Amino acid sequence: MTAGALALVTALLGTVVAAPGAAAGPPTVASGAGPLSGLPGAESPGTLGGSDSAGASADACPGGWSTEATVWFGPPRIDTGIPNPGRDDGCTLLDVVWQEEPFATHGEFVATVARATREFGDLGLLDAREAAAIRSAAARSDVGGPADDSVPNTCTDRVALTFDDGPSFYRSRTLEILREKQVTATFFDVGMRIDANPRLPAFERREGHLVLNHTYEHPNLNQVTVPRLRTEMRTTEEALDRAGVERPFAGMRPPFLAANAQVRAELERLGFTVVSGDIDAADWLPDRPAEQLRADVAAGIADGRRNIFLHDGPIDTVAGPELMKALPLIIDDIRAAGLCFGTFDSTGAIVADRYVSSGEPIPSVVNAVPYLPLLFGGGTPPEPYRIITPTPVTPAATTTAATAVNAASDSPAATGVSSRSLGTGAASDACPNGWSPEETVWFGPPRVDTGIRNPQGPDGCTLLDRIWEREPFATHGAFVSAARAAADAFAEAGLLSGPDRDRVVAAAARTHVGGPRDTSVPNTCDRRLAIQFDDGPSHYRTETLRILRDKQVTGVFMDTGTRVAANPQFARFQLAEGHELLNHTHSHANLNQVLAAEGPDGVRREILAAEAAFAAAGAPISFQGIRPPFGAANAQVLQIIADMGYTAYMTRIGTDDWVPERTPQQISDALVAQLRPGAIISLHDGPYDTPAGPGTNGALALLIDAARELGYCFGTVDRHGDVVADRLIPSNLPIPVVENPVPYAPLVFPGEPPEPYVILD
Repeated sequence: MTAGALALVTALLGTVVAAPGAAAGPPTVASGAGPLSGLPGAESPGTLGGSDSAGASADACPGGWSTEATVWFGPPRIDTGIPNPGRDDGCTLLDVVWQEEPFATHGEFVATVARATREFGDLGLLDAREAAAIRSAAARSDVGGPADDSVPNTCTDRVALTFDDGPSFYRSRTLEILREKQVTATFFDVGMRIDANPRLPAFERREGHLVLNHTYEHPNLNQVTVPRLRTEMRTTEEALDRAGVERPFAGMRPPFLAANAQVRAELERLGFTVVSGDIDAADWLPDRPAEQLRADVAAGIADGRRNIFLHDGPIDTVAGPELMKALPLIIDDIRAAGLCFGTFDSTGAIVADRYVSSGEPIPSVVNAVPYLPLLFGGGTPPEPYRIITPTPVTPAATTTAATAVNAASDSPAATGVSSRSLGTGAASDACPNGWSPEETVWFGPPRVDTGIRNPQGPDGCTLLDRIWEREPFATHGAFVSAARAAADAFAEAGLLSGPDRDRVVAAAARTHVGGPRDTSVPNTCDRRLAIQFDDGPSHYRTETLRILRDKQVTGVFMDTGTRVAANPQFARFQLAEGHELLNHTHSHANLNQVLAAEGPDGVRREILAAEAAFAAAGAPISFQGIRPPFGAANAQVLQIIADMGYTAYMTRIGTDDWVPERTPQQISDALVAQLRPGAIISLHDGPYDTPAGPGTNGALALLIDAARELGYCFGTVDRHGDVVADRLIPSNLPIPVVENPVPYAPLVFPGEPPEPYVILD
């Protein structure tokens, strides 16, 4: 969080609605003041990321107009078709013009345009014909005159308002609100819904909104083959073309924000800009009240995040009405805080735009809106709708293109391609979120590792999947028999050599599995989760590790380099205990801000310094995986991360456990309400800039127990961003405690962390 967010978050404590299932009274907001009251308007950068790292810190017009835009004015919209010229200081012609708004008269506006064209002409950035055309367009507009009712939209801190999954029944109301509030939005629309109601996306574009690709059937792109990914993108582009939607660039947002390094590389090869999102209000939950959505967006803005992703009739839930209540309030809150709105350019940066209505009547749904099978019971979407049967994520046929991707290297780790996700050629994955084929075959307790790569069959199931699917084992002999039968089957299929088959059976025989000394908790299911802890290790890590040991759950620790260096005993213990150790930067830096201030080398330094801290502790990171602090990673940062060989873990479910007043039950309930197979649950270990902590540890045991009662089991993450099977075999080493002061950033809530601690600049 920024220091300037303190007043905001303090105010929010009275407005945050309790998580689903937790008792809470109605939120209170002072008359005339929204949750963002008191937030400094120019506190943080105005874009999700700069368009160019070189000179980003010297941009005299942050959050300004893109040079990819043409020069246009309105109302009414008059477009010259002339590219918007930019000066060396980062300011464009449109920036220079609009920074003078509001205009007292139309003549004042025309005079401002005339001065700007002369200046840019003197710089050699406009010729005489272009300058005359621009002045003529300004003169023909109504800007500054009595017919101009525009809302000013010039600032240095800009927010993007985006909507996924549409167009649905709720799109008409969304467009009405945006017209009333004069806000330009970005719609990431789904191909099958575009085809069902093409008048809506066509109108969106004429209204001045940006309409981009969200795939055709909304699959998780990490789970599909390369040919299927290409088909999803192509068919959606064709649907947009049929609807008559013009796009200034090829842009897309992956469903669920799920795009590992291989998916991103393929999308880039196809020419797409991947636009992520960093403020998720979980508006796809049907029981999420409007005031909670409003408060969640406010909290994200306070954290310095600027890319709000909402949903238009989510494609697999009945949500929608509460967002319609919250949306005008969210817009008002953002403007009251001194922020303004924008869209995106082809780099994924948030850039300036203006809303000028087309004046046309807003269309509504005519044909049935396609939905995937609904995830929540207790309701149906508005009519007309239809539930479709989605195409399986892994088609039976493997084409030459998919084979070529996997043939690039014998090692999946070398290519970044998981054989569980892209181009396996399997008819379907019979063991979703099962054991990774990159794992070695091992059993326990006690842990006996064969060192043999875990072979995978054509159905997506590995040897370890086939062995553990039979648990619980009545006897040790039953376990050894199961291991022998599975090893024999893989050997007969040519997936395991004779000597390796013998080593697998011998290792099974040397364990206690199924015997009287086996106290393992069964951990096989097809609804697997992973639990991730950011920011540590802190004072609370000792209790976290005790709970995980008691519950036999593997943790994924995204630790900061400063804290690893302060108390390296935790990293060594976690490695020995069987947990995952991954990167959360060295100083918990917002990498978007590091990029703007220090360029790409600054981002790399943060990542490599944390990696070095783990190595110095004698506990190297498990593999090159990172979660950027605050989830802040624009397109350029994500590319830097990928170029370093890292996987960025962006998609997760979480709650505000970093707020000290959140109770264990509230935290647990909020997370349980979001559970879905393959989800990564995000928690915090002594958050880096708040005195929170007890609530998270109190919630951890509740969460694990509640998830197991719902049929979930637990695993870890692999290098491709997928949740995979694992088993925790405790090391029996004593759990360490804090020995040296725990580093914190300046706190954004009142209170103090447990001693010993130190506040860093």
